[in-house]
Amino acid sequence: MKIGISGVSGLVGSHLRQMLKREQNANILSIPRKLLFGKPENLADFIQNCEIIIHLSGAPIICRWNKKNKKILRDSRILSTENLSAAIGLLKIKPNLFISTSAVGIYDTENIHEESSVNFANDFLGKLCQDWEKAALETETHGVRTVIFRLGVVLSDKGGALAKALPLFKLALGGKLGNGNQPFPFVHINDLQKAYLHAITNENSHGVYNLVAPDLITNANYTKELSACLNRPAFFHVPAFVLKLIFGEGAIVLLSGQKVMPERLIDEGFVFDSQNIKSTIYSLLRSS
Repeated sequence: MKIGISGVSGLVGSHLRQMLKREQNANILSIPRKLLFGKPENLADFIQNCEIIIHLSGAPIICRWNKKNKKILRDSRILSTENLSAAIGLLKIKPNLFISTSAVGIYDTENIHEESSVNFANDFLGKLCQDWEKAALETETHGVRTVIFRLGVVLSDKGGALAKALPLFKLALGGKLGNGNQPFPFVHINDLQKAYLHAITNENSHGVYNLVAPDLITNANYTKELSACLNRPAFFHVPAFVLKLIFGEGAIVLLSGQKVMPERLIDEGFVFDSQNIKSTIYSLLRSS
């Protein structure tokens, strides 16, 4: 099986690459960034004969949201997705499956969201995700089964939020962000890999899925559990005004959150191995 993956060197991509080689004996084709922003004809030539395309490319969302960075964030997601969809449309033999990425930031911060929710955020991130998904769903018009995973915070001992926090927490310098009351939707990297494999092996899987653990917690809950697992205090929280000084409007990613449930995955019989934050952190700390 030949699988094309963009963003393969990132946290999610590197894990998926190893898993798909192991579980599917897959031949992984790394899609270069320059082709994602080039002519669809060149991209089509590169991805031909791929049975599956997985699109993970996207600039880091935690940054200062000035005019320049907002364009980078949008182009890295929307323009690249539009080009991939156009390239797939040019192929004589289409892939069987296209898996694209989105984020739970599409939702507002007030309600509890299952996939049927249309209570979308009206801020930059919410609109970004809506346009991102619209571009991905264009692939369906080419007759290709399309899956979109709305990701929460991906927790891994190899990178991402947890790996960055661990050194501080081990030194008893960790703490909550802002008041800590913001929801903290998360997923264990192993469950994420398992969900991608579920989408690949279940031909009836299509459309949008919330890829988060079924545990509604806050940033304060996460902080408390991580400090307890490490047996370290966590008194040194980061005030909201400090994050706003550093990231400006972009601080919203750290200071707000969404209450999200993975209804569709559960309805399809998917079982999360790490269903709550305690089991997730203990599992990752044992493997680190």
